[in-house]
Amino acid sequence: MFKKIIIAEDIDSENLGIVSSISTSTQAAVETTQSCDKTLSRIKEAIKHDQPYELLISDLSFNLDTRISHRIKTGKQLIKVVKNIQPNIKIIVFSGEDKPAIIKSLFENNHIDGYVCKGLYGLSELKKGITQVYEGNSFSCPVSKNALHQKNVTQLDHYEIQLLRLLANGYKQDEISYQFAEKGIEPNSKRSIEDRIRKLRQDFDAKTTVQLIHLVDGMGLIS
Repeated sequence: MFKKIIIAEDIDSENLGIVSSISTSTQAAVETTQSCDKTLSRIKEAIKHDQPYELLISDLSFNLDTRISHRIKTGKQLIKVVKNIQPNIKIIVFSGEDKPAIIKSLFENNHIDGYVCKGLYGLSELKKGITQVYEGNSFSCPVSKNALHQKNVTQLDHYEIQLLRLLANGYKQDEISYQFAEKGIEPNSKRSIEDRIRKLRQDFDAKTTVQLIHLVDGMGLIS
């Protein structure tokens, strides 16, 4: 079983319950942090001292202290950075988020090992997930498994993600056209960009481009 686990969770009451439950069931050394930056710092320190964590359990959303500058603001960003510096670490997401597109994206694009939805049976499912992931399997709790099996879940391709990120950053369509042309990204005509935005608005049932950006950002598809 895992011997060293770190948990990224910003709510004290959640932390206490998770630590108590996991410590009892695994006999592992369990540490907690309340911010993504602190989590990353501890993971780097552990690697530096050749005592790496074997498992990261992370929420996706964190309440940020506005008085402090945060480099990493979401669990998804944390997972990406951690995977880059420690590719072999196992990762389980423990979150209240149950949107199929987000869960699918985390497994397919961020290569997580497990996903457990918070709720009445969240901790018991998390313990099952830890055992399964330790044994080399992936794990999805019943809620996330249902989400993964849903069909017709809208997914964004690389082109659409780049387009939406530029729109979210305030770029106009002619500016995006110019940037795409400069980088050799096709299609890059203003007309083709307009057409793709129109299609995305239809896919996400968004009345305006602003609403579209709000929807895809809220689903974690462009973060």
